[in-house]
Amino acid sequence: MKLKISLGQHSERGRKEINQDFHGAWIPEEPLLGAKGVAIALADGISSSSVSREASEAAVRGFLESYYDTSQALSVKKSAQQVLQAVNSWLYSQTRQSPFRYEDKDRGYVCTLSALVLKSTTAHVFHVGDTRVYRLRESSLEQLTEDHRIVASAEKSYLSRAMGVESRLDLDECGGCECR
Repeated sequence: MKLKISLGQHSERGRKEINQDFHGAWIPEEPLLGAKGVAIALADGISSSSVSREASEAAVRGFLESYYDTSQALSVKKSAQQVLQAVNSWLYSQTRQSPFRYEDKDRGYVCTLSALVLKSTTAHVFHVGDTRVYRLRESSLEQLTEDHRIVASAEKSYLSRAMGVESRLDLDECGGCECR
């Protein structure tokens, strides 16, 4: 079955004046479309960082630009994991080389990220943080990702995982969702 896709994207700022989100998609021509599929990514900067917009953009661009450079012999999962670990390492090193290295972990080049690869009739979701992916089926929404948050109280919660916080990335992967 040949993959056919129509795509639209939109993002609005949250409570802050600056929108720290960044999103993008890549629909390649054949033979890459059949071999690697369509890649989509959304990153959200965290409010405690003044450079998280840059982190969001770097995460999305890094994923979209590097995913198609991985070997066609690798699975979608292995390719995405390899690329996202490299992007995470770059974000982490940017913080370690900046004035933010002396501050809390969430002040540097940090963001949340969800990426989706559609290959044939299968959706592969890669996720860290609280940027959500939903599936719309017959007018019903199903959340496919789980927020990585620690609830401190009824009023406060904190991210437990994000891109760029640690040198090693702890990434969720939900693979094998049928797109039909």
